[in-house]
Amino acid sequence: MNRNWVLVSILIVMFLSAMEATIVTTAMKSIVDDLKGMELMNMTFSVYLLITAVTTPIYGKLADMYGRKRILMLAIAVFLLGSVLCGAAATMLQLVIFRAVQALGAGAIFPITMTIIGDIYTPEEQTRLQGIFSSVWALSSIVGPLIGGLIVQFADWRWIFFLNLPLGLASLLLLSFAFRETFRPAGRSIDWIGAVSFLTSISSMLIVLLFGGESGFLSPVNLLFAAMFVLFGIVFVAVERRVSEPFMPLELLRNRAILIPNLFSFLAYAFPIATTVYFPLWLQSLKHQSPIVSGFAVAIATVGWPLGATAAGKLMRRLPPKRVAVLGAGLLMFSGGILAMITTVTPVPVFFVIMLLAGFGLGVSRTVLMILMQNAVENRQRGIAMSTSALMNTLGQTVFIAIFGVVFNAFASSGEAADLAHGIHVVFTCVSAVMLLAFLVALGVPGISNRELFDDGKGAVAQKKV
Repeated sequence: MNRNWVLVSILIVMFLSAMEATIVTTAMKSIVDDLKGMELMNMTFSVYLLITAVTTPIYGKLADMYGRKRILMLAIAVFLLGSVLCGAAATMLQLVIFRAVQALGAGAIFPITMTIIGDIYTPEEQTRLQGIFSSVWALSSIVGPLIGGLIVQFADWRWIFFLNLPLGLASLLLLSFAFRETFRPAGRSIDWIGAVSFLTSISSMLIVLLFGGESGFLSPVNLLFAAMFVLFGIVFVAVERRVSEPFMPLELLRNRAILIPNLFSFLAYAFPIATTVYFPLWLQSLKHQSPIVSGFAVAIATVGWPLGATAAGKLMRRLPPKRVAVLGAGLLMFSGGILAMITTVTPVPVFFVIMLLAGFGLGVSRTVLMILMQNAVENRQRGIAMSTSALMNTLGQTVFIAIFGVVFNAFASSGEAADLAHGIHVVFTCVSAVMLLAFLVALGVPGISNRELFDDGKGAVAQKKV
């Protein structure tokens, strides 16, 4: 097995998946002008987010059962098929349906690529690689809208989807020839009742959160989906406690090296989603800045993230993982505190500092916690463990943007500048409180030493009861 070529193939597909979340935004006006169907515009984003989120645990489990390589290659093929179909869409309804196909493949990419990294690299090697992965995600966030804008300006919007084809095929070829599976799949049976009940419960909750703001959270339809969330959630827990091969072993939730990183991610991702939505509104409406300035204020977090990830890799060789994770969480909490204190007279550079510090803090903390998760379970459970991380990231963003939307609308319904400032300030205060809670959660990171993580060999953390 050639690990270097495997890494290249993983980076390519990670870049495509991450870029797909941003490249469509700049092209959407041209897409709507061409296909019409403005009322379906938000669905192209919501459907992609929903299906990507709910399929990650399925892919994680399948990778544990049938091997990483074949499931990842299947997912990439589905992603590419969806991309081609999106580029060929003749109506907005078709685009929504084909984005769902695309998302069916995208849901596998993050959890399985991180699982493969956990399989083929030692914990110490993983610390060096995290900076590269973070840089890829940061680069995709920056160049995605830029490439989308250039394609729309100089070519046809359909090429934002067709562009995935040559790069995706290159990734498939590299995987097929360079990746020799070291993990031996178990070939166990699928817990279909647990899987269906889990997916139904999570999907119902996401539907309420994604569409409740438009139709009203107390509407009959949303109340029905809320009831389905609770009912199927109860069924899921009951089934998982009884079956011999559960879809998602509940024992994972008793492992602090899995539970704490997931709780932290759920809370911490409230910061980037809130600032992405409300920073541009504050800067453009209240500070009268250009969209370029507000866009830069949001994008600068993507500079801090890889810097933080690289710093975490170096710090983890000298300090215990818990201390490094708490340091990153502390920076994030500090950024939230500054966020809660901004006013209409706050200089614009302060916004840049907030996002740079927050990105750096997230890069530090998430790198440590990701490495702990990759090595906290045995190979046979690594796929489902990593998929829970991707799911919690999405759930955190979805839950908190819904909550912040309700808070903002309660205080800024008039649209007047004073009410707008008050509404956003209340949201930022809420974000600060959530970051404090995230910091407290980070204090619960297991006290694993550097020797246990790096020197005792792979599996040492998994063997220790945490």
